[in-house]
Amino acid sequence: MKISIAVATLIVITISTTPSSVDAQSTVVHRPPLGGIILTRPHTDSTAIKHISPGAVTTLAPGAATALQPSPAPPPQVTARTAISRARVEQILGGSRAGAIRVVRPSGVTTVPTAADSIRIVPGDLIFRKMSDTARRIAVTATLPAASPTDAVYSMPYSLLTVDSAGVERVLVPRFIVKGGALTYDAQLRKYKGIAIVGLEDTIHPARVPLAQPLQLQLTTTTGGDISPDSLEIDHTSIQYRSAQIVSTDSTNVRVRTTADPTGFVIGVPVRDMRLTLVPGQQSIEGFGLATTDITLTLPREMERGDSASVSFSATGAGVRPQSVVVRGFGTSSVRLRSGVPGKDTIKAFIDGALVGDTVITFKPPWIFLSATLIGIVLGGFARFVNAKRRKRARAIYWDIIKGFPFGVIAAAASAVGLDLLQLKIDDPGTWIAVMLTASIGAWAGSRILDRGAPSPAT
Repeated sequence: MKISIAVATLIVITISTTPSSVDAQSTVVHRPPLGGIILTRPHTDSTAIKHISPGAVTTLAPGAATALQPSPAPPPQVTARTAISRARVEQILGGSRAGAIRVVRPSGVTTVPTAADSIRIVPGDLIFRKMSDTARRIAVTATLPAASPTDAVYSMPYSLLTVDSAGVERVLVPRFIVKGGALTYDAQLRKYKGIAIVGLEDTIHPARVPLAQPLQLQLTTTTGGDISPDSLEIDHTSIQYRSAQIVSTDSTNVRVRTTADPTGFVIGVPVRDMRLTLVPGQQSIEGFGLATTDITLTLPREMERGDSASVSFSATGAGVRPQSVVVRGFGTSSVRLRSGVPGKDTIKAFIDGALVGDTVITFKPPWIFLSATLIGIVLGGFARFVNAKRRKRARAIYWDIIKGFPFGVIAAAASAVGLDLLQLKIDDPGTWIAVMLTASIGAWAGSRILDRGAPSPAT
């Protein structure tokens, strides 16, 4: 046996010292043939070295050696469990006053026993705790890139703890944001409509990162209305929140549920009262129907320009004409109000029975009308007196004024309400000068008519 080992050792040394040649056209090393030598191992080894025949070495084509190289192994999957002490979890997710601690895994939700000293999780597992039964409204800050100053931001009563593939802890808090702060009226739907966005904020690392397991939320309305979509999956933190549309006839409540909290909690979503702008041409006008004013109506700015709404009116005194108009988002509409008994008149506007605007107009005693009418009658009587063909005594002027008085009043009042009996075609017959002119012409004409029927008490 010793001789066999020595012979084998000698042969190996001989082969190792034999010079080799390298073919520049291939990557295969050629060695001299071994001449059909058979090597054997000690009998104690169950495997013998097989016969190496000449020509057993095959020359490979260029590049074949590279093709035969083994492919790189895929990166290892991080499945190591991370142990987080219960004291650490209590510190991050709140004390014992909060709800039970649960672990959300793809396989389901489990409740952590109160006696457990630590919780073992892998990337993708979520340690969940419900802090209270209501959401809390918070201020809009720079750490909320998805919110604008007019939004209503609610912090959901959930706290979540997870680890990423590098073992870094991430403390997550979901947010519920109502864009614009409330639902706004949609004239086409005849309902209130708005957008809510939902997302996760990492309170330790604010940068956007994907989550190994998404947070699933179920959204439903509890007091009427619809929300679509009614289920959301949040698979990352920070910006690019998921959105849902809320449509309701009035303010509503949205209940949010998760697999770890089937009961959920409720967030109140208000509506923004739609205020129609009513602008009267005059805040006060003369009463007794002697004056009119136009009221201009415009839709609120938050309504889309292509919207239109049918508006109806009511009044505590004199009513408007017409009693209902269609207001379009890209323009204005107007109604006219004629005065009534002196006092205040409140004009209210309604859309679908809901009060959307009002204005108050004061009806004043018609002192301006009366003064203009009296002066006009006096001037008309004086003109008649001067225009007489025969001479009169001075006291006859009073008779001319009295004769023209009823005609002057009728002409002025008719003109004020829109009846142009004298065909004067005055643009605005309600002005002081127009009333005075109408009364004077009416008194003068009336006095002449009476003179033709009966003589005046002259000398």
